[in-house]
Amino acid sequence: MVHITKKLNAVIFLFVFLVLFSVKAEAKVITVQPGDTLNSISQITKVPIDKIRQNNSLFSDYITVGQVLLIPEIYTVKPGDTLYLISQNFGVSLSDLKNLNALYSDQIWPGQTLYVPQNCPYEQITVNWGDTLYKISQKYGVSIDDLKTINGLWGSELYAGTTLMIPSHAPSQGQRPQALPSRGYINRGQYIKYGSGVYYTQEERVLLARLIEAEAEGEPYMGKVAVGAVVVNRVHSDKFPNTIKEVIYHVDEIGAYQFEPVLNGRIYSVTPSSDSYKAADEALGGLDPTGGALFFFNPYKITNTWLLSKPVICQIGDHVFTK
Repeated sequence: MVHITKKLNAVIFLFVFLVLFSVKAEAKVITVQPGDTLNSISQITKVPIDKIRQNNSLFSDYITVGQVLLIPEIYTVKPGDTLYLISQNFGVSLSDLKNLNALYSDQIWPGQTLYVPQNCPYEQITVNWGDTLYKISQKYGVSIDDLKTINGLWGSELYAGTTLMIPSHAPSQGQRPQALPSRGYINRGQYIKYGSGVYYTQEERVLLARLIEAEAEGEPYMGKVAVGAVVVNRVHSDKFPNTIKEVIYHVDEIGAYQFEPVLNGRIYSVTPSSDSYKAADEALGGLDPTGGALFFFNPYKITNTWLLSKPVICQIGDHVFTK
């Protein structure tokens, strides 16, 4: 009986520990869609407009389609919490946490709602006098089109003092990916979770759009979505790595790249079209016109008998999709 009681106490202690200290929530990064306003985004996310503006250094309520907004986490203070522990758990500075919540002391109480600054998957830079999109793209190794898409820019005008977001680990053209872990732990603090149930970063969104452009340029729109869906399906499958980036860069046990544009470097040189970005977003949102395909190929361009022997699910454009 004593042995059972000790076990029960241990289980209760573990449960309380997890409740008190496992506070990380799903990251919220929103790409502004047509019709979105700060007010509508605030209502959906339950985060006040002023907190969204402060977290994104916005000076007005004006936002543009394609602009990336970082939405603060909502956290309810629990017994035993301190501001310092919360800041450490979420990986944010104590001063940023206090500033976003207009706190002038470290005093908090159980049940209090706090808004936690979003960890940005980008490096934020301030535009200086004389800066141009071309200069910034050359300095940071990011294409001008990517800069425009990530920051919701339609033209090329920049204004000194404004903030731009730069992918933290933008690969230079021709750079080969390093070996990536397969189906390991994901630190979800910098990831987005959308309708497909897959966690991904904005960098991975751009990477997926690049792959779609490289693999499906000239294909019908649903053919582009289908290529993105294959990547998402592989993330869900226990036969492949468990992140978008790992799936795209995956090299199998015999040293074969899974996607030709990664092998020949074309993925680094293409500029995704608006359709490729839209297709990436739809695939990440859960749209799958293939019905669960894990492979695709152009039957007129391959001689791989293993692929050709797999049961066909469907054909969209020039690509055949199989499981």
